[in-house]
Amino acid sequence: MKLNRNIIWIIPLFFIITYPLWSIPVGNFLTPRGGFDPDIKHPPPKNAQNFTLDKVKITQNQNGKKTAFIVADKARTGDVPDLLFMDNVDADIFDEAGNITKIVAKNGEYNTVTKLLTLINDVVVNKTQEKQFLYTDLLHYDNEKRTVHCPGPTRLVAEGAIINGGRLNYDIKTQTYVIDKRVHCILDGFIKP
Repeated sequence: MKLNRNIIWIIPLFFIITYPLWSIPVGNFLTPRGGFDPDIKHPPPKNAQNFTLDKVKITQNQNGKKTAFIVADKARTGDVPDLLFMDNVDADIFDEAGNITKIVAKNGEYNTVTKLLTLINDVVVNKTQEKQFLYTDLLHYDNEKRTVHCPGPTRLVAEGAIINGGRLNYDIKTQTYVIDKRVHCILDGFIKP
């Protein structure tokens, strides 16, 4: 039994003595292959989670009343996290009495934080109860302030009147229009004195 115990210490001694013979081949075998990628030490960049939605419906409320209902064929996110880019937008804006004003546009942007709707390209506003149409290429609707702002050229067509202006502001609560910047107005149905 003592002989077996004395032989066991020979195994480590054998590895120590033969180290120069086996260290180089074993070391070469265990060496990592390939090079060092410097990008590994840096975390990957945070990419925004972009997505696309079909048939998007957005309902806006204020003080328990529905103020707007926005429908778009497609909506997608981009680099700005709180902004939705929409295609073929159809929006219904409700006034205090519940009357509907329809707004359609080819493109739009909706900010989910500020509740600001921006409509771009071939914007048509149809106030059906008064048979009024507004044509513009850029419209901003602010749900919190209940205002519509068109910073560019506008064309307002109503029964017996056509008003072209460089800018339009509309307050939904007071139902007042302000059209300025080189206004041109054509009124029909007036009799000359």
